[in-house]
Amino acid sequence: MTLLNDDQVQSFINSGFIEILLPELDSVHSEVNSRLREVCAAESHHGNNVLPRMPILQQVLRHEKIHGALVSLLGSDYLVHPHRAIHRSTPITDSLDGFSLSSDRHLMGAGSTATSMWHQDAQSPLARARHHFPKFLIGFYFPHEVIAEMGPTRFLRASHFDNGPDLSRSIYQPEHVRAGTFFIAHFDIAHAGFPNVSNDDRFMLKFVFARTSHPMKPTWSNERDQWSASGEDLVDDGLYEPAASFIWNRMRGHTNNERGTEISKSRLSNREVPQEQRLRLIYSDVEGLSVQECVAVFDSVRGEKKHERLQKNLRDSTRGHPIRWNERAVVMETAAYRLAFLGQESADTICSLIKSNDPWLQVNAAFAAGEIGVSDDELASNLFDLLQSPYHQVVRQAIDAITFMKVNNHRGVLLQLKDLVVHKRPSWQTSLVQRGWSASDQIDMNIAMFLLANCMQLEAQDLIDTSTIILQKSNDYASLVVAEALVRSGDPIAQNHAIDFFRNRAWNTSLLGSDRAY
Repeated sequence: MTLLNDDQVQSFINSGFIEILLPELDSVHSEVNSRLREVCAAESHHGNNVLPRMPILQQVLRHEKIHGALVSLLGSDYLVHPHRAIHRSTPITDSLDGFSLSSDRHLMGAGSTATSMWHQDAQSPLARARHHFPKFLIGFYFPHEVIAEMGPTRFLRASHFDNGPDLSRSIYQPEHVRAGTFFIAHFDIAHAGFPNVSNDDRFMLKFVFARTSHPMKPTWSNERDQWSASGEDLVDDGLYEPAASFIWNRMRGHTNNERGTEISKSRLSNREVPQEQRLRLIYSDVEGLSVQECVAVFDSVRGEKKHERLQKNLRDSTRGHPIRWNERAVVMETAAYRLAFLGQESADTICSLIKSNDPWLQVNAAFAAGEIGVSDDELASNLFDLLQSPYHQVVRQAIDAITFMKVNNHRGVLLQLKDLVVHKRPSWQTSLVQRGWSASDQIDMNIAMFLLANCMQLEAQDLIDTSTIILQKSNDYASLVVAEALVRSGDPIAQNHAIDFFRNRAWNTSLLGSDRAY
């Protein structure tokens, strides 16, 4: 595989994306493009099933450049997430007058499955926290040449650090995209299609990749110890440099406790502040919030029921990204990101927030604990207690945090998680989004990620017992992830369970009808 170098990793951290060209697979790109157009015309959109429908795509995903880049950014144990999508942009019939590079309105042709509105992707299927540290990545694959008139995807540089799209940031849109171009982007980057004014459809395939462990050392071709971005590497004159420097060190395996700097008290503790000020409150050693100021922020929102959704309809919007629970995305309080940055120094505060009995404070505390990834016994014990919460938001965030922690009592935690799978709470079965997912569906998915991340530490039989229940009773997202956990465990019996799962779901495409695959 071809690993990224220091300059490429720094560019990714700063801008939120990198561009990889695969000219050596020109014949593959051509075949993918032809099949994609045939499939969309004669069969269906396919969506998550585009990969099994077109297995040739594995040649792209497994290419040494793509695999190497993903290892560099997510570690060697990354997951190819079961979510994927076909983005089709058809020519517009309306005038492009008044539409510019920074425009934020929908202007796409009939039948398009892409949007020209600026957005950060929802946390498919249900919400999780937005992370600054790269835990999830999106792959944007263009199998055919895209000229400017076809509307290549736009990126809002460094927007993965922001609560929402800020159109004052610099915009990147390539004038010409070569066939086989693969953009790897931070999951939370703001992006948008551009109206297609050509005479041909524009296609793009989206993939998602997930980290399954905290970094212990650099996983790219690392030669430099210190962050050294300068010149054109900097976004907005170094506005994001404190955050970028922290993430660089974190990706190199340094814990929060190794920063070697003193934290001074801030003069600022506002909850709603401009993005640049917010980042300095989080990451600056000089201007950042103290632990005491973080506590004051949480005291000010205590009892506001911010764990409840702002809107109750199934298509709740996050325009403006309000700081509260939302099933499309969850932006934590600035103070929560700060506690994560402070590391072990904030452990006592996180424990007190967990014990507060306020669901929103508990959600933020669990997020901070997961970002730190510490094995502090008291903190871990308090976090495990959240698995008994009556609020699915708290349970979901707690599982997400535990997944990335160094857990000493794997079996004890697993027994609690298994109980959540077996004894599903009736109040958590209601569909929360248009796609039909319930809180129990997402809890199963989070548990599946825990099993995957910890499959080598769990007793084989314990892994099999819980995984088998998920394979039988849960949605295919969770089932596919636990099947991967069974394979990675290396246990022959566990692997046989995975083989049975895949054998029963083999998709035969040898007979193609005029309308669909049978």
